[in-house]
Amino acid sequence: MIRLFFIIIFLLTGKFAYSQYYFVERGRIIFERKVNTHAILPEVIGESGIVAKEEFVTFFQKYKADHPQFWIDSFQLIFNHDSILYKPAGSISPFLHGIGVPMADRNQVLTDLSSFQFFAEKNAYNEQKVIRDTLTKIRWKLTDEIREIAGFECRRANALINDSIYIVAFYTDAIKTKGGPELFNGLPGMILGVAIPHYHISYFATRFEALSKSEKMTTPNFVFQKSKIKQIDYFEGMLNYLKDKNLDSPWMKVFIRL
Repeated sequence: MIRLFFIIIFLLTGKFAYSQYYFVERGRIIFERKVNTHAILPEVIGESGIVAKEEFVTFFQKYKADHPQFWIDSFQLIFNHDSILYKPAGSISPFLHGIGVPMADRNQVLTDLSSFQFFAEKNAYNEQKVIRDTLTKIRWKLTDEIREIAGFECRRANALINDSIYIVAFYTDAIKTKGGPELFNGLPGMILGVAIPHYHISYFATRFEALSKSEKMTTPNFVFQKSKIKQIDYFEGMLNYLKDKNLDSPWMKVFIRL
């Protein structure tokens, strides 16, 4: 009788069931990545020399009049017990393409949580690079703050990455897979929200879809590519490239590390 009651609650409310009684073993999560372009443009472009300093105010005013404030891209995360595939979903924003540096717009990441390893395909110098490396451990501090995201009750955690970058995350223990968007990991469940406040970047889940046991995760082709590099080699190459383009602002340096 009690079991029947909880099944009815799940069917009627969904959200309540996810957060309290229903544990998800596999599924697809749609994430929205959002960047506040009005906040980052003065740093990313204003100091680059792409636009002359005396013309930047006029350029910025025209940009705000002609473009939306937020650069928004969609990604999907497919997961099972110990594997996560994160990749683009839908159209890609052309925001960074306008300054000749398309990057992090088509990131794909396959994570094997059982071995703490990942494969990633990322943009570098307008080419695709494949990375194979070990996940970075993030030291989280849990808080008592609760927030609902995509129908799940999520708890807040805070951390510093790269020694100085403050991030906020929200995770649900209704999904036991301990991963999240991009390479975020290490909390006691799935990360459904990440915000990097100082750099005006956020990732939040907007939708969850359950997958049946017959639906299997397909290994992407880039995993089988012979030429692979370490994460640090990718970062160093990208930083040199950005420096040559006079685009090595703190924001850009953070963004390529996502």
